Amino acid sequence: MDIEEWEQRHAEAFYNAKEALPYLDGMFVAYNSNIDAIRHLTEEDLSKLVGFFDESDIQDRVAAYPREIAEPLDFVARLLISMREGKAAEVPAYTADIHEWLKEHLGFDYARMGGQAGIISNLLGRLGLKKVVAYVPWLSEEQAEYFTATGNILHPKVENGKVLLKPPGEAFKPGIGSKVNWILEYSKDMNVTCAGNTFKVPRDNRLIISSRPKWLRLDMDKQIYEQLDTLLPVDGAMLSGYQMIKEEYEDGSTYKDYVENSVKVIEKLKSLNPELRIHVELTSIQNRLIRKAILTEIVARHVHSLGLDTVEVANALNVLGHEELSYSVIRKGENGIMSLYQGAVQLMKDLDLERVHVHSLGFYICILAKGHPLTLKEHRDSLLFSSVLAAAQALNGNIENLAEAEAGLEVPVSSIGLEDLENFQLYCTGRKLCTPDEFEYGYVYGSEHDAILIPSKVVERPKATVGIGDTISAGAFVAMLAKIKQKHSGK
Repeated sequence: MDIEEWEQRHAEAFYNAKEALPYLDGMFVAYNSNIDAIRHLTEEDLSKLVGFFDESDIQDRVAAYPREIAEPLDFVARLLISMREGKAAEVPAYTADIHEWLKEHLGFDYARMGGQAGIISNLLGRLGLKKVVAYVPWLSEEQAEYFTATGNILHPKVENGKVLLKPPGEAFKPGIGSKVNWILEYSKDMNVTCAGNTFKVPRDNRLIISSRPKWLRLDMDKQIYEQLDTLLPVDGAMLSGYQMIKEEYEDGSTYKDYVENSVKVIEKLKSLNPELRIHVELTSIQNRLIRKAILTEIVARHVHSLGLDTVEVANALNVLGHEELSYSVIRKGENGIMSLYQGAVQLMKDLDLERVHVHSLGFYICILAKGHPLTLKEHRDSLLFSSVLAAAQALNGNIENLAEAEAGLEVPVSSIGLEDLENFQLYCTGRKLCTPDEFEYGYVYGSEHDAILIPSKVVERPKATVGIGDTISAGAFVAMLAKIKQKHSGK
């Protein structure tokens, strides 16, 4: 596989997608947004945090692997685990105590829009789409300020029994609190010492302390649900935030109520526009019952597309009963990409999806059901477009518009990602899944599905890592929808 050829393909794909985007009428994005308080950790910061506790207590808590942040010691333990493995993690906190402790003992560098739906809405707004309808059940006045003021981002608001689309700054709920998450970013090669153990951080990544206040409900206002047609026209929906669903609530309701309501929204959207395609963006979900319910009751059979990273593939496979394959994905090793491919195929089968998009460092895999309305090249172009967007995001920390996104074209294609794909080529050709010539284009033709694998652009020292996965998934999904609309228009 020639790296220069992939550079050229990225450029061609970027401009093809840029030309197609104006064909879209709009996108609907829900449910989760929050305010991210971001701190880039130094070795001095880490030493200070460890110094607040007895190191043997930290070691014991690391071994216990806390699943939620109930006190500061849980936070330090999960931070060390994340740094040791170099893996992103998102851990819930159900009280404001840890927020207050971090403000007092650490502080943040800056704050910005957070939450998958918030990040995706701002990205799509900046890409110049005609209309981006964002919906956040807990839109506070403070939260509304973090939506970008591009004029094309709108939020439903009930006035005199009617649903109107208004800029977020005019659509918030008075008196509601804000959801604030902490993003602790760390860098590759940081030295970490605790309880006599020393290690180097293997890669840039982050730990997210996800605020889950008791008043949080992942639901849709009844009047907005009844008047969902006011959101139209939209070509696609990107839904996320389901990880915030809890098993039980203080009022006696359970996760089943919120799962059922979520499915009703999806089914109503599809009934209003049978051509509408729906994508769910997965994230880290600690609770196995909720993780399985999201996959088997919300995603399976109801949506078209699923976006996730390597860890999320492993976690999904695990709750669906594929423990051995899950372990193989998470363990990586020299056959890691083969396991990831097999895992993505398994998710497509189990969940009856049209499309599964996996983003991994250095390459993306997209599994497609037979009969999809685009050619493999057109799908590949959408993935390459998202690779350019992600590179621009990592390079500059954000993307203000499509012109700025072109900066991603200057970022080199990952040689490590290319090497992973070359290893996968041996696997594919050995099993006669594709010919060497087909794989040079990134294509795998299967009897029940097709697949595309591309090497992606990777920034060696990213300004920020939060939101890059959302940028990849949203960029690819919206470019795909734009191409479908462009083809239907006959241009």
